[in-house]
Amino acid sequence: MGKDGRDAERVTTTLTRSQKRELDLLAERQGVKVAWLVRRSIEAYLNEVRGGPMLPFEIDGGHAQR
Repeated sequence: MGKDGRDAERVTTTLTRSQKRELDLLAERQGVKVAWLVRRSIEAYLNEVRGGPMLPFEIDGGHAQR
């Protein structure tokens, strides 16, 4: 598995061409992988839905911060 650990499952989804293009551009600009953006976005959303604390999801100067 990837860097997120052994307890992981792969998920497949379909995005619009526009969504994929935007993710690709953002990932390239910030020096991260699209998969990282997707995982962090899901993590932030799930925390919001659970009412838990929101983890910082700031991207600054080309480096993702957590």
